[in-house]
Amino acid sequence: MRLLLRWFYGLGQLAIAIALGAGALALTLAALAPSLADIWGAKTTTSADVDLSILEQTTKVYDAKGELIAELKAEIDREYLPLSQMSPAIIETVLAVEDAKFYEHKGINVAAITRAAVTNVSAGGIEQGGSTITQQLVKLGVVGDEQVLERKLPEAAIAMRLEEQMTKDEILERYLNAVYFGGGAYGVQAAAELYFNKDASALDYGESALLAGIISNPSLYDPVYRPTNALNRRDTALGRLVVEGFISDEEREIYAQAALPRYRQFASDVFLDTYFVEEVKQRLLDDPRLGETRADRINTLFQGGLEVHTTFDPVAQALAENAVINEFNLDNNIGIIAGLVSVEPGTGAVRAMVGGPGFDQFKFNVTTQKGRPTGSSFKPFALAAAFETAGLVPDDRINASSPCTFDNPGGFPNPYEAGDYNGSRRSGSLTIEDHTLRSTNCGYIRLSNYVGMNNVVEIAKRLGIESEIDAVLTLPLGVYDVTPLEMANAYATFANDGIRVEPHLITRVSRGDEVLFIHDPRPFRAIQPQTARLVTDVLEKNINCRAGACTGRRAQLTNHPAAGKTGTGQSNYDAWFVGYTAQLATAVWVGGQEGQISMRYDRNSPDFTRQDYLDAFGDYADAGVTGGSIPSEIWGRFMNDYMAGLPVVEFIEPDRGRRGQRLAVEENEVPDIVTTSPCGGRNAEVDQDGDGDVDWCRDLGGVAYNSASGCPSLLIARDTDGDGRLDRCVSRARPDGSVDPNTTTTTGDPDAPTTSEGDGGSTTTVDGATTVAPSTTGSTVAPSTTAGPTTTAATTTQAPTTTAATTTTTVATTTTAAP
Repeated sequence: MRLLLRWFYGLGQLAIAIALGAGALALTLAALAPSLADIWGAKTTTSADVDLSILEQTTKVYDAKGELIAELKAEIDREYLPLSQMSPAIIETVLAVEDAKFYEHKGINVAAITRAAVTNVSAGGIEQGGSTITQQLVKLGVVGDEQVLERKLPEAAIAMRLEEQMTKDEILERYLNAVYFGGGAYGVQAAAELYFNKDASALDYGESALLAGIISNPSLYDPVYRPTNALNRRDTALGRLVVEGFISDEEREIYAQAALPRYRQFASDVFLDTYFVEEVKQRLLDDPRLGETRADRINTLFQGGLEVHTTFDPVAQALAENAVINEFNLDNNIGIIAGLVSVEPGTGAVRAMVGGPGFDQFKFNVTTQKGRPTGSSFKPFALAAAFETAGLVPDDRINASSPCTFDNPGGFPNPYEAGDYNGSRRSGSLTIEDHTLRSTNCGYIRLSNYVGMNNVVEIAKRLGIESEIDAVLTLPLGVYDVTPLEMANAYATFANDGIRVEPHLITRVSRGDEVLFIHDPRPFRAIQPQTARLVTDVLEKNINCRAGACTGRRAQLTNHPAAGKTGTGQSNYDAWFVGYTAQLATAVWVGGQEGQISMRYDRNSPDFTRQDYLDAFGDYADAGVTGGSIPSEIWGRFMNDYMAGLPVVEFIEPDRGRRGQRLAVEENEVPDIVTTSPCGGRNAEVDQDGDGDVDWCRDLGGVAYNSASGCPSLLIARDTDGDGRLDRCVSRARPDGSVDPNTTTTTGDPDAPTTSEGDGGSTTTVDGATTVAPSTTGSTVAPSTTAGPTTTAATTTQAPTTTAATTTTTVATTTTAAP
């Protein structure tokens, strides 16, 4: 009889908790009614010893050849802390925020469930949980974290059973040692150490309010990565403390002024001291395929027993670190560091990554986490735009006079005055190629104005630049922050004959026999083969040149052709060298660890002595570090060592095309920064009837499609790569219906990019769509693309996979999908 009465009592509590929600939930109750007896039966038979231990299985990380390089496991400070050793502030704050009636209810809070139910009915789904601390404890140990009604019923039943078997203090103690606070921290002791570097016994109300606010959504209220959300949430928690009478309004104001933690205090044995492994870890923690919430992904990564296969090449990594150490004084007093990252053209595989002076010293990856001004290493994107959208050739000539002045309406300053490095003065004109080799600033602003700054932006983005850049007058001078990984991948697109492949570090993630996901390279044509080959031809000369005729000669390789460009930021704050062979593209950056620090000695500087600069930069101390000095030397040493023993792969020669001509461009000839040509470039314009208006456009390959502004008026948008999105503006049919002699058509293999050569031009087919490149001649074809999962590991003994483009000795890079 007594058991029967308890059955009806429990059933009544559960029914009331749901029925009070709203009429809509009553229908759900009716649907679940047949199983209520079973649920209450579970209540009367479930053991009170809820297992809070987490199944910990080590995740293993492998390099490109399948060798183990790291283990990720839940070796988190999970010291169990008795309730008596916790600060009263953290106990009272968690109660105020999560369950103010904890010591009054019997496991479920009918009023809270009712309140949540009303909210959920209004929202049309589950928005608020209404769970007590006891229910949350059950969720952590037994039922799971999915917020659905079917879970709430057994959760409530078990919670009520738990209240009969454990005291309130025991339940609260278990909860405070098990709840997740983000950053891999479980329990208040681990959270106190992670965010405040102190014991949980020393937490005050302000710190406790921050921690208590994190519990409901550790990712959303992360104080390090989402400080605004965390600040607002802390204020809410402090308000709850006032309402519950734990602190006064005056105390609330004081605690609200405390700064948020800027960093997490990681233990050295928890997060491995390599930039590559840390980057892999962070990418997996951001990948929704491992879990809906960050907490889910942390559990999966550190406790799920995953096998993570990466692109990491330990030989390349050792050579990269050796180059940085030997060509640069890491132990300098100025705070200058170096970063290096290498990407394999054709696969996008990241083979080496030096993210700073050492992860144990500087837990910030300069190659991926924040961009830096690129200086003149950005100019090849303007060069590509000139070839791709305006139909220019390297021998075209443009005004070289320097210094120069440009109208800059809407910008600052207006007018804008520019000059070449070290105040060099020039007059007359230079070819586009010579402007590149000498890295002129005035010439490249004029060239970019001629081409259209918007076209430079579009080409840069298609090549792989994902950081924010705008069509401003100084764009070609590299004023925007871009990461070294973006730069390496964009240059890798040049090396891959214009086909872009997204850079990646992870090739496959599995768990036992289950493959969770495999990297999909999704290659697509960013620029025409002829454009890529012309850029490569110019940048190859920038390395292999006579003394004084170019900026990249210190990066020369002994036995392999290479192409690249230097970059130096304003006041020598940043210095770059970015370059490539057919097998590897590498970006090197040198600059300030904590911000902008001039790498040129200034006798008026109060911060550093000349000896500091001599110790850091040697012979470059007085003249200043530029992209042509230390970065070029680091790049040259690394690439020479890496390429040793690999076969020599020549770049594909471009068609030489027409003879160069003088471009009539003056400082203020183009009044707007963006091009106004109805054809996207002046060389494509045809005034058929001589009335001064453009009638139609020659087919020179078109221009990149801009989703915001659409196409120039005489071009039409097309999906050229077959991905369902408009990506290029191409010529319309001529008014008289005749065929433009510069246009060639072909049908190609829909599964692989090919290039067919004719007397008038070249046509590229990618994914079954046809785009037309500038007129070319010759017999060299573009590389083929394969999508099968294969492993390509570049080491000192084995070259990356290549496919012969012709029967000659010229070899084009093959695009393959990494495993």
